[in-house]
Amino acid sequence: MIEPGSNVVPFRSRTAGAPGRHPKSLVEAVYTVGSLTLRADDRAAKTAAVMLQALGFLVIHQLLADGTPRPLKRGEARQAMDRPWRLSKPPFAGETGVPDADGAFAKP
Repeated sequence: MIEPGSNVVPFRSRTAGAPGRHPKSLVEAVYTVGSLTLRADDRAAKTAAVMLQALGFLVIHQLLADGTPRPLKRGEARQAMDRPWRLSKPPFAGETGVPDADGAFAKP
């Protein structure tokens, strides 16, 4: 006999929310340009940036009200989500934010 109630729980689609930025495309954009500014309300890209910062692929600066950048350490980024950020390429061999001169991420 079929019962009128159901114990099936519907799961929401993952595409229902706002589209986020994939971490790979975020790294490609930052490494190509050298630095990238994120709006204060772009939480999806900021969450990806925090993960990439923990892996050592990005340097995050919080942009203060007067426009000066303040570097964020790994533990500080979660508390600084209300301000715009500047993401920069880490200084592997040189200075922070220098774009990839060879165009390794450029599409042919």
